[in-house]
Amino acid sequence: MNARIQKHLPLIIAASVIFVVCGLRLFQREVPALQLFERLEWWTYDWRVQKAANYPSTTATNLAAVFIDDQSLIDVNEALGYDWPWPRQLYGKAVRELTAQGAKAVAFDILFSEIRPPNDDTSVELPDGKKLSSDEFFAQEIKSSGRVILATFGETYTNSWQPILPHEMFLTNAMAISHATSDNDSDGVLRRAKAYKDTPEGGRLWHMGIVLAAKELGLDLTRSIVQDDRIILQGDNGVKRIIPLDSDGYFYVNWSIPWNDTEHLTQLTYGLILNLDYIRQNGTPEDYRDYMKQIRAEGLKNMESDSPFKDKLVIIGSIGAGNNISDVGATALEKETYLVSKHWNVANSIINNQFVQRSGVGIELLMIILLGILSTWFTLRLPPPWPSIMVLGVSAFYIMAALGLYIGNRYWLPITMPVIGGNFLTHVALVTYLVVFVESEKKRVKAVFSKLVSPNVVNELLTAEQLNLSGSRRNITVFFSDVRGFTQMTDVNQANAEKFVQEHKLTGEEAEEHFDRTAQETLATVNLYLATIADQIKLHNGTLDKYMGDCVMAFWGSPTPNERHAVSCVQAAIDAQRAMHKLNVERAAENKRREEENIKRAEEGKYPLNMLPLLSLGTGINTGICIVGLMGSEQHILNYTVFGREVNLASRLEGVSGRGRIIIGESTYKELQKFVPDLAAKCSSLPPVMVKGIKDPVPIYEVPWRESEKEADQTAMMAKSSTELKTPLKT
Repeated sequence: MNARIQKHLPLIIAASVIFVVCGLRLFQREVPALQLFERLEWWTYDWRVQKAANYPSTTATNLAAVFIDDQSLIDVNEALGYDWPWPRQLYGKAVRELTAQGAKAVAFDILFSEIRPPNDDTSVELPDGKKLSSDEFFAQEIKSSGRVILATFGETYTNSWQPILPHEMFLTNAMAISHATSDNDSDGVLRRAKAYKDTPEGGRLWHMGIVLAAKELGLDLTRSIVQDDRIILQGDNGVKRIIPLDSDGYFYVNWSIPWNDTEHLTQLTYGLILNLDYIRQNGTPEDYRDYMKQIRAEGLKNMESDSPFKDKLVIIGSIGAGNNISDVGATALEKETYLVSKHWNVANSIINNQFVQRSGVGIELLMIILLGILSTWFTLRLPPPWPSIMVLGVSAFYIMAALGLYIGNRYWLPITMPVIGGNFLTHVALVTYLVVFVESEKKRVKAVFSKLVSPNVVNELLTAEQLNLSGSRRNITVFFSDVRGFTQMTDVNQANAEKFVQEHKLTGEEAEEHFDRTAQETLATVNLYLATIADQIKLHNGTLDKYMGDCVMAFWGSPTPNERHAVSCVQAAIDAQRAMHKLNVERAAENKRREEENIKRAEEGKYPLNMLPLLSLGTGINTGICIVGLMGSEQHILNYTVFGREVNLASRLEGVSGRGRIIIGESTYKELQKFVPDLAAKCSSLPPVMVKGIKDPVPIYEVPWRESEKEADQTAMMAKSSTELKTPLKT
């Protein structure tokens, strides 16, 4: 490579990364796969909204709600015998009571799209003796009140919104008609709202929250000015509000008042409103005051006056739990809440002239470039690990600054693309360059990792352009083998060492030297057996995951593909058992030689030679879909490993394998049937076992590995002798 180009290659790489990230930002709306970045940005926005809720903000003082809750449904049913859906006269009575209290507006987050046949059971008799049907009474109260706002709902078909309007009887008597549709983002979260929806039947229908705010501020919605990026609302009294719009024509709801905020939201249940209306119509003023005292005694807030809804903007909606009444969803403020809350949050935003303003694309691109430049400077100028520390520090500072801008000014400064794209990706790309092109660093990484993992993992790490911590799902076979008798061997060796020291009256350095020699022999023994297993794993191209005490974990099928991974794993287990058997045969022969030599050593007054422990192997194998990848931190320690249910089951099968046995799960057995039916036919089906963490019994099979009956007899003999570890001969 040209020396001049190589000199400037890091800057070229950094500039390329920044350029690509800016391109991704510009085209993320057009390419569905890139919308992941927008979803991540939404997540950071929701986090900011939730954090901002912990700080005081300006809130309108005249917002109120009447909730149709489960208790109201029960009360109405018990007192009046009405099931849901209620007769319309109950809504008329609520309008009558709220109007009598002096409410400035009463908005229904309920659709009244049809009328119902007259029914004597639901009709209302007026003081003059005239009877009205339930719907007629509701319509009359809407007209008499002159302050009722009705809702319109609808759905979008072929990019056209189709409204469902209130019935003509109600529509013509209402003060205004508004739309109450929830326009969720693609992840199902309600963050934005359409200021209005144009319909052939109903004309321009403004959002219910905007209609409520217009009533409070005296805004004339017919004089609104709609532009590409804003809507200007103005009234005769000089009040003006400018609602910022995004590129889709939506505005972001300033979520600040949750549904149960009794400090800022005057609220009562529907049942209590009906009781107040009943007392007002049939009782005395003193009865009404006494009932209000009872309500205040229950600790309800904002109930100081006998007319708590005077001059309030009242929204009537559901917080019931039934399927035909529930209106629950996710918002930026809460993962699950009652969506009636969107109306007062919109109204509050307009009344207080406090809107969420997302920065333009130009500002976001500038932030990407600035953070990319900082990341480049840190990575190329500072020695490790300071570049990573500084990149993390800048990211944290930027995130906190973005949070502060939202809390203080409701300004949405994007986080995802500047931090992940401009900052981290630039840093990772440059670090990758340094690792790949600096030969000494490459050799160091290879030398270190070769001691920790199998060669195929090392090769994958060295050839990967970027370390992937996210993991992937792979169909693999997992292998657990435990060296049986290790704990007993350790205890016996320790006991023998103590006995030897006592009998020979060793003290000080001599005693410590003997204990150290015993510990070294113990460690050498377990290392010998573990190495025997590891050799077979590598011989069959398995990935040696880790040593856990006297247990070995390995897997096949990743990172290098292997269609016959189950066969390779089982064959490695068979060869490991045979290698262990061969090793035990050799050690048993050596023990016989030592017994004969110890007789001579005893006659000569020499220390006896210790007997070599004969250990056995228990193996559990299982196949299935697992998560595989690098776990840990790029700045510290990484481990290429697997985890998941199938890994846990393999570990459990090792626990039930006993000594000198290979136990496999049903999925592994099916793989053997597919690729090596002859071996599968030799496997023994065992009774299903109950294992920890799995509810139902697990089918298991035993894989034979002994080549002859003689070998089986030798195994049984050595297994017996391994449980009777001998002490050295006395001098």
